[in-house]
Amino acid sequence: MPLTEVLDDGPIRVVTMSHAERRNALSHALADEMTAAIEGAACRVLVLRAQPGVSTWSAGHDVNDLPTDGQDPLAWTSPVEHLVRAVRAAPFPVIAAVEGGAWGAACNLAFACDLIVATRSATFAITPARLGVPYHADGVAQFLGAVPLNVAKEMFFTAQPLPADSPHLAGTVNRLADDSASFDAAWRTLAERIAALAPLSIRAIKAEMNALTDARPLESGTFERLTSLRRAAWMSQDYAEGLAAFRERRDPLFAGE
Repeated sequence: MPLTEVLDDGPIRVVTMSHAERRNALSHALADEMTAAIEGAACRVLVLRAQPGVSTWSAGHDVNDLPTDGQDPLAWTSPVEHLVRAVRAAPFPVIAAVEGGAWGAACNLAFACDLIVATRSATFAITPARLGVPYHADGVAQFLGAVPLNVAKEMFFTAQPLPADSPHLAGTVNRLADDSASFDAAWRTLAERIAALAPLSIRAIKAEMNALTDARPLESGTFERLTSLRRAAWMSQDYAEGLAAFRERRDPLFAGE
């Protein structure tokens, strides 16, 4: 059964996550479907959304797909990481139309999009510290490009959700809507405006912006040190405890080992 719905409306493609029973958790299967819908699109603008009226846009990385055998949980080959890269590499603008909560990797996905339209009740949270998951440098760089450093630190260090209309996210969320009806009108108006302009010009400008804002390559010594710190985290008892607590719906007890 498909986990997404794809609608081509002239020059606009709308990709809807439709796995509400799993709160649109980014399983490998859902991520693969979304990536295919992006990479196979022949459109001028693409919108990523959830089904109307949901309380959760996406619950983030599906914990059932996180490895427990000593592998990097956020490896370059992960379908979720591939999805985020596909959004950035798309030759057309991608709009995240966020209604409900965008948590963990879903927050990263929304911030990777070129523009964000959200309801005022939408929330954004980055939650690796609740699971003991060591985030990777590319993901952190994505946040630093979307929000100020102190806001990124608060989001990562507290794992607390921020409402879409929070002053912390001013300049990150492009359009705010008061309710579902005005939300649909907001993202569609923005998409139609983009689709009416010169696509080759926009393609070139997006590529230039990406090239100018991509993180600089890390020196080998720095990369090795960061990899060592991440490996210590994903090999730790805390990582196992974080996943177990999530599945058992209880608060984790982290020992720092």
